[in-house]
Amino acid sequence: MPDRTFLFHVPEQASPQERATAELASLIDTLRGSVEQLAEAHVTLSERVDALDSPTGFVPARHCWRDLDRDRARELWAWLIAWTRWLSDRYGLAQDFGACWPAHPPLVEELTALAVSWHHAYSTIADPDAPLRWHEALHRARTRWQQWDYTRCRYGQHSAPAPDPAWSQPWPKPAEDAVWSQPWPKPAQDAVTADINARPAHAAAATQEGENR
Repeated sequence: MPDRTFLFHVPEQASPQERATAELASLIDTLRGSVEQLAEAHVTLSERVDALDSPTGFVPARHCWRDLDRDRARELWAWLIAWTRWLSDRYGLAQDFGACWPAHPPLVEELTALAVSWHHAYSTIADPDAPLRWHEALHRARTRWQQWDYTRCRYGQHSAPAPDPAWSQPWPKPAEDAVWSQPWPKPAQDAVTADINARPAHAAAATQEGENR
């Protein structure tokens, strides 16, 4: 931390009020330095705790798509599909994004963020205005969706326009043992299946498979 020594020179002819002001300014400057030291110590301690939790110092959350294995990705897909179906039905978003949204990675990431934020906003530990902030985030997201080139998808087709403004296939209800439980647009199903299959198997499962061989 840089030296924050208070260097203001108090002249000998300074009045008592001026001397008191200078002394108070010096005390405030010392306090500021102490707060900065506490902040730096807090950051250092947080980094040490993270390092203890994980040898790499980074512990991905269960909704971090980049670092999921195959089983966790399957679980997250089922959870996100169910929530996004509710979101679309509740807010009438059929024309904001199409049922093929799993084939559009930016939408997958943003819908995941909205879902995680929504669950926190309506939890018992959230601030009273958290639901309002979540609705403001949803409004900004809908504005972005309108700017993206998903017009054809919003009308029920992944590659060609369609006159029907509603999604052509019903949303699936995730089962415990599978992501799909009823027909769904093929581009969406292909996107989810490809994403899951491209991910590494769980480390423990891979080890056991090698031992069985």
